[in-house]
Amino acid sequence: MSWKKLDSRIVFENDWMQVLEDRVINPGGGENFYGHVHFKNRAVAIIALDDDDNTWLVGQQRYTLGEYSWELPMGGAPLDEAPLDAARRELREETGISAERWQEVMRLHPSNSITDEVGLVYVATGL
Repeated sequence: MSWKKLDSRIVFENDWMQVLEDRVINPGGGENFYGHVHFKNRAVAIIALDDDDNTWLVGQQRYTLGEYSWELPMGGAPLDEAPLDAARRELREETGISAERWQEVMRLHPSNSITDEVGLVYVATGL
């Protein structure tokens, strides 16, 4: 048996996401509520490698973590923007560099138990 959605309500919404609460029947047959986040963008992350295979990271204070975080350059890609174009834009915005060669290496669903977010990871070389 798979999940069955009985009804849904938006708990919160802004330009980037919706937080929803669904009344569901789970695969075991029980009825309960399931909260989840729907993202209005897809995520793109870039592993930017220089000629010595060093990579670039960006750092910033993250509210949700309550701490400073070192991360791959990444950001949101509107659904009407080609993911590779968004990756190129994010690398320039976050690091000030560009790359000659790009290769998509992974598509993933981070935190797929609570969000429908789709992420694409690129390797960028020829910096």
